[in-house]
Amino acid sequence: MVLLGIVRQLITTREAKLFAGLELNPSQFGVLNHFTHSPEQTWTVTSLAKVMEMNQPGITKIVTVLLDKGLLESRADAADGRRRYLKITAQGLTLCKSIIKSLMPDVSYIFEDWEDVDLTKLEEKMEKLMHWLDTHRDDIKLC
Repeated sequence: MVLLGIVRQLITTREAKLFAGLELNPSQFGVLNHFTHSPEQTWTVTSLAKVMEMNQPGITKIVTVLLDKGLLESRADAADGRRRYLKITAQGLTLCKSIIKSLMPDVSYIFEDWEDVDLTKLEEKMEKLMHWLDTHRDDIKLC
């Protein structure tokens, strides 16, 4: 866990430098990128807050920025006008792809000395860890 904490901090610092010249900050990009995995799916602020493990005011602030930039669209629920459904726009998809493309040189630089087999092993282990953490979000064991 100590190593993961160190990696998380180093990545966060590197990410801040990389995003300094981009249109979105890392949090905004993270939320927008979430929509790209299933572009036709709609989300409420509540469902986004849960899956992104963020508080509702934080998600609302990010969503407001993304809506103002035309990267997300919002549709009111027919039965409950207070509930809004969010979906990524074509402009949002394009910007997300553009940001990923602009980050790729640094990703390539980070892993340029890695063998393909090492990258495959890393990906497998990260997938395993991600799946476990995702399915055990509320399983916290303290001594």
